[in-house]
Amino acid sequence: MTGTEADRPHCMDSEGSGAPRPGQPQLRMPWSHRADTLLSSVLLGFQGMSRLDFRHNVLEEMAQDTRSVGINSDVWEIGEPRAHLRKILQTIYSRPTPHLVLESLRDALRSHAPWDRELQWLELTVLTLGRPMPLPTDDFVQVIDILRALSTPPRPAQLLRYLPSGNHLTLLTGEETLPEIMVRLADRRGNQNDGALLEFLQTFSTHTDAPQHRELGTIRALLDGLNLLRRPPGTTLDSPAHDNGAAPHDSRLIIQVRVEAEDAEHIDDGRYQLQAAYYRQPVPGGPIQLSGVLGRTESFRKSELIGVGSARLAGWSELARAVRGAAPHTVRIEFLLPRSLLGHAAELWSPGASHRPLGHHHPMVVRSLERYTDAWLDVEPWRERWSHLQAQGPEADALDRIGWPRLDNAEATSLAPWLAEQPSLACMGLETPYDGLHPDARAAVDDAMFTDGVPVLLWRRDPGEASELMKVLREHSPSRLAELPTAVLKCRRNGRAGGSTDVRNNITLLWDDPDCVDPEQDSPYMGMA
Repeated sequence: MTGTEADRPHCMDSEGSGAPRPGQPQLRMPWSHRADTLLSSVLLGFQGMSRLDFRHNVLEEMAQDTRSVGINSDVWEIGEPRAHLRKILQTIYSRPTPHLVLESLRDALRSHAPWDRELQWLELTVLTLGRPMPLPTDDFVQVIDILRALSTPPRPAQLLRYLPSGNHLTLLTGEETLPEIMVRLADRRGNQNDGALLEFLQTFSTHTDAPQHRELGTIRALLDGLNLLRRPPGTTLDSPAHDNGAAPHDSRLIIQVRVEAEDAEHIDDGRYQLQAAYYRQPVPGGPIQLSGVLGRTESFRKSELIGVGSARLAGWSELARAVRGAAPHTVRIEFLLPRSLLGHAAELWSPGASHRPLGHHHPMVVRSLERYTDAWLDVEPWRERWSHLQAQGPEADALDRIGWPRLDNAEATSLAPWLAEQPSLACMGLETPYDGLHPDARAAVDDAMFTDGVPVLLWRRDPGEASELMKVLREHSPSRLAELPTAVLKCRRNGRAGGSTDVRNNITLLWDDPDCVDPEQDSPYMGMA
């Protein structure tokens, strides 16, 4: 069937947002947005899906199936593959039994693309959406997402050692791929006590020799969350059974949200990608241990950072469980930002259902993405100055230890000699916002971080005197500079009714803990040269 876009029936808008057109009923998706996104991605991955004749033949075969009879007459043909597939899925969702229509689509693709690699992932996805699984559906969809995106798909020979013992192996030949094994184990789950699939996922995700180990951190945490439901009352994700073996009072939860530019720095509303991870760190400080990873998301524009970024974090249920299970006052959120975004008001992100800014509930700091990712920098000056910050004892006014250099354009070159005379200085205040500095002055500040190792910077983002910033910080009397993140949190809480011009709502604290660096974060997989 053909026709113009204006003539075609719509249950959703062209992007699949679910907003009905006037006079059209609201269409409720039978699955979550996450499941819909996975399903769309898998189907678009079929090599033949880019051809209209292929999609036409699939619909024709589905139309002969009693589960999806006549579906070809309900879907207008569109030349653009993504839009056409969107209409196909919308039509499937509108049927009384969408899971059965989805099975019909799977069977048609079995017939028309039997050797396509995506068919195995489609088999697993359809199975996940059509029957109870050992994890909540959204969590299992996330598992599929992670496994499908592995940088090095495991070979059948590698997978054999992760298979559980017992009669689950009788129908396996040793040539099955990862999704094929999961379908086989999941399809034998008639007995609810049959944990073969979970046992396989647990073994595969925790095997430290696997090259995919780092990328499987999120799956390990999801399985930990399931194990939590089976533990005695009073235990949490931070109990000794957790991946780092640290009890809540012994560890801090470090959440790192990483924002990377896709476009050149000079583009006003350029595109960015988001990824995130969370770690455990001993409360006294020291190296971090990875607990979970949120892989790269689709890019979005700078103007969408707070809204879209918050929504992406909101969909990460594993992180929400980790935050809920954290001990009081042990959460710190770190935004790893490129230099073009260091002035971003990251504390306004609000992924929770109440839409309250994160910066009113947890200490939130920014970090230099360039320093974090540059493995060639000499870290000794950085660690040395950080050690002075950590070693400082209680003082009458710890804020007096913040150094405020003059950064007029003519005096920018004097910053390095000034720092050389103060080898224990760990925190530097800027009287001008970082992104408002003259290029020469900003280059000098970068050098102070990257070469002289200054770990902490503080500035107010709005026009005004630095003395006003110091005044609101002194109201909370930090006895050590190490308490600055908490003091800034208290400022933000007290200033939430003050509006955008209140200095308390314009504080940026750059807080680069050299121990909170994951050296594997930029490796596609562990051990890659």
